[in-house]
Amino acid sequence: MKRRTEKFLRILLVGCMTAMLCTAVGCSEAKTAEEHAEIEAQSDPGVFEARQESEALTKAETLREAETLQEAETLQEAETLHETEALQELKTVQEAAPLPQPETEETIERPKVRGIYVTGPMAGTENMNNLIDLVDRTELNALVIDVKNDEGRVVCEMNTPTVQKIGAVKRYVRDMPALVEKCKEKNIYLIARIVAFKDPFLAEAKPEWSLHNADGSIFRDKSGQAWINPYEKRVWDYLLEVAQAAVELGFDEVQFDYIRFSTDSGMKQVDFGPQAAEKSKTEVITEFTAYAAERLHEKGAAVSADVYGVVIDSEVDQQIVGQDYAEMARHLDYLSPMVYPSHYGPYNYDIPVPDAQPYDTVLAAMQASKKVLAGMEPKAESEVTEEAVAVSGNSPEKTGMQAAAENGSIFGDDISGNSGEDGSVSGNEVSAQAVEPELTAEEIASLASLPEVRADVRPWLQDFTATWVSGHIAYGPQQIREQIQAVYDAGYEEWILWNAANRYTEGGLLSADSEAAGS
Repeated sequence: MKRRTEKFLRILLVGCMTAMLCTAVGCSEAKTAEEHAEIEAQSDPGVFEARQESEALTKAETLREAETLQEAETLQEAETLHETEALQELKTVQEAAPLPQPETEETIERPKVRGIYVTGPMAGTENMNNLIDLVDRTELNALVIDVKNDEGRVVCEMNTPTVQKIGAVKRYVRDMPALVEKCKEKNIYLIARIVAFKDPFLAEAKPEWSLHNADGSIFRDKSGQAWINPYEKRVWDYLLEVAQAAVELGFDEVQFDYIRFSTDSGMKQVDFGPQAAEKSKTEVITEFTAYAAERLHEKGAAVSADVYGVVIDSEVDQQIVGQDYAEMARHLDYLSPMVYPSHYGPYNYDIPVPDAQPYDTVLAAMQASKKVLAGMEPKAESEVTEEAVAVSGNSPEKTGMQAAAENGSIFGDDISGNSGEDGSVSGNEVSAQAVEPELTAEEIASLASLPEVRADVRPWLQDFTATWVSGHIAYGPQQIREQIQAVYDAGYEEWILWNAANRYTEGGLLSADSEAAGS
């Protein structure tokens, strides 16, 4: 303690002497550090030595900090180099084996469909297991299941805004996710059938969206059912609401049925609204097709549509129902023309009773499809007025074909066959001036569609006996097989069977083992 006091007094004495010296020479702020150091050294060498030791210690610490910093920078450079090398290695691996990309509609590989139709009520019963077993033991690999049916009812729970608001759900299928999962376990391709513009339930719930007569009243067909206006864009959004929900449930594809205008004779009195002055029926149906396809492709789903068989090569029928076969094929993934032999009138394709010649009728219709999509002109039209034409379609109630009690009619509305009031045939009749290039069956089958055609063709075939047709024949295993063979001979690979009661002719199908052996 005494030593520290003495040292302090010496420092204080030196400070006083320095101040006196600077005052004497008049330069208290001008002395350099060296001069101060020299004075201190002269005054007290011990103090000077202590200062030098302190400065040396500071320099050593500064040097150690610099060395530590250098080491850190060297370590950081090494780590950066290591990361760069690791990234380069990862990039090399990715280039050698690219990481898997998320699936889109364009990248999904889809099966060649061989399917059957299933109503909502059937899908919700134990009998659905019988149909799944039928698929399992035969060449079938797909099911077309009603999601929104001909009555406009959604057959399973669907918590979407408009569906809930109008109360469209009628839960025939109590647990659709479980049914979808069961089908997926058996690798069954699932197609959601959504009836589009024939929707009496929606028309009553949203009358402003329905077709109206010129006097402002709601249009109703001969069966008393109201139809939806295809020009109404809010209807489009509703259909997409249901379709997207079906995709989210697990369906692989959405199939729009009744994607057309009614063919009822009362349609002459309908006022479609101001947009009809700017767009024809075929233009608005094609526009909806493009809109729906674009939206659903974003979800990774395939999109298909059912069309009348006679519209394939009949411009008259195209204009009546609004289905332009070639234009719709530019946007859809699949077109399903309904080429049931029973729905062609006498002498269509020069066949006296098409229902009695299933192979010839289906082959002729599918060959017409090949030609049209390859860019060949449709057949020349006979002089048939719209008033005289009754378009052939999927048979309705008045045809006498009784569907399952739970589903009523099949595809069409209040029309039967092709014959008009004057006995003329809709669409497929050829005038004397019609000339087609002569092609063999093999050449027709090998025709390629135009580059802008997106759709494959997957026709509906007849698995029922059309007792209402004059000259009809009973349909059994032979007639089913003849139609399927006609599809193949025309150069197509896919088909779907229709029976409104879901009673299918297993004898007309190959077994699963036979199909596997032939593939």
